[in-house]
Amino acid sequence: MDLAWWRKHYDDTHGFKGEKLTIAKNARGAAMVDLPYSGNSGAGALILAHHYGARRIIMLGYDCKYAPDGKRHWHGDHPKGLGNAVSVNRWPAEFQKASSFLHGAEVLNASRETAIQLWPRISLEAALHA
Repeated sequence: MDLAWWRKHYDDTHGFKGEKLTIAKNARGAAMVDLPYSGNSGAGALILAHHYGARRIIMLGYDCKYAPDGKRHWHGDHPKGLGNAVSVNRWPAEFQKASSFLHGAEVLNASRETAIQLWPRISLEAALHA
């Protein structure tokens, strides 16, 4: 999935000045990071944050479920050839797997709505002032 995204959106990334990373081999324009694979980009982001030294991770926007109107993403569906959250029922297991790579990290879930129950729930305001 990651390689397909880079192939589709490579031209769209030119204005981005930050580091461009991927777990895919041979993704033009991005450096490969050798991290444990996660079948969910959100779980992968937690692993990446920990890899770069984060010891306190605040999850925001990790709803991990379809919206009441059936939408799968806040931005609408991806174009043909890219994933569209068809594996949502497997996501809790992906986060469970990711948790085993987060030793020593405090993970707080500040998402307003979420299907992920592994970490303590907290409001964003409380997380930012703690």
